[in-house]
Amino acid sequence: MKFKIHKATIYQDAFDKEIGTCITVYIENGILSIIQVDWGGITHEYSRDGEVESFLFFDLPNMKKLAGTLHVKGDEMLVKKIAEHFGRHKSFAKHEIQKYCDKREIMYKTHVYY
Repeated sequence: MKFKIHKATIYQDAFDKEIGTCITVYIENGILSIIQVDWGGITHEYSRDGEVESFLFFDLPNMKKLAGTLHVKGDEMLVKKIAEHFGRHKSFAKHEIQKYCDKREIMYKTHVYY
């Protein structure tokens, strides 16, 4: 069975090769992922290659709970709504998603790659 991938950009700095942030939302194989990549600047002090990737992962029940709080149905609508709703927070969007979910007891897992 082939799964469809849904993707939207929540925030992306102007295309600066030296320093920046990009935050993307994906749904693939029933897993909702929020991925933030930071590069340049202070990240050189604590990462191997000047990039830090941080992730939020939501299982299916919690993805559905998040969709319900945002009043959307379907994977495609959920990624669009997350990008629209949290994009206004710019480079702090992932943090705001975490606060939103914590307040509503929507569970997620985190991972950071330095």
